[in-house]
Amino acid sequence: MPNKVSKKEKFKAFLKRNMTRTWAKRFSYQVVAFLISLCMVAGVTTYAFTKSYDQMKLHFVDGFALCVHTGAYNTAQNSMEFVDAGISNNAMSIEFNVRQRPDGTVVMGNDIITTNNDGIELSSVFDKIKDTDISVNLVVDDIRVLSGLHDLIMEYGIADQVFLTGIEVFQAGKVTEQCPDVDFYVNYMPSRIKIFSDDYQQKMIDIVEKSGAIGMNCNFAYISRTLADVLHENGYKLSVWTVDTQWTVKRVLVSMPDVLTTNEPELVQSIIDNWGK
Repeated sequence: MPNKVSKKEKFKAFLKRNMTRTWAKRFSYQVVAFLISLCMVAGVTTYAFTKSYDQMKLHFVDGFALCVHTGAYNTAQNSMEFVDAGISNNAMSIEFNVRQRPDGTVVMGNDIITTNNDGIELSSVFDKIKDTDISVNLVVDDIRVLSGLHDLIMEYGIADQVFLTGIEVFQAGKVTEQCPDVDFYVNYMPSRIKIFSDDYQQKMIDIVEKSGAIGMNCNFAYISRTLADVLHENGYKLSVWTVDTQWTVKRVLVSMPDVLTTNEPELVQSIIDNWGK
């Protein structure tokens, strides 16, 4: 009885018979043509959406803030250089991360703080911003910082100048307990499909209400005008991060967020200034 030839061996035999130079060239050409077609379709689609956004009238909610992500202006993240750049560029709002040293000192920093020399003390930052109109988005990377952060905010009397982000739903209780009287947004990534459902909209409201937050903080990929309208109609706000390209900036702007965080503040401002032109 003859041995059965495996599918793998059959395929190898097929390639050996048919993989000529001419066939390879034609196949390569077809692949390249297909990829170029995909790029063209993507480009046309992006252009069409961008133009459609331009034709909409741009509106802003009261108190809208363009928040500058830490490290913008070609500075190091969580540095005093960044804070100074934000102030000198008349930023509406600036963002940086907060942690604490082993001795409890609250500092700027994204990485885990392991010594009492790491990070820039937040008190030195508050000294700079307390007499300005700039607001500060404090990204809480470690909820152990909450008590010390609250004391520092109260000491400088800037509760109306700061707000917290980076708070997960399960952490919200700690914020209301240890950092009362300080506004915060709760992190959530809502469905852009389910948001059209009345039940899902109510779920979003329930999440924010139960958390004690002033609104929802989410990545730009998950936001929509419907989400913003639902939150606003119920007295809550929408914070969106991190919006850095022309297309995403326009999509987020027409959704009417309360806070738009970006690494490219000049780009966002240029789009706003030239909207519809």
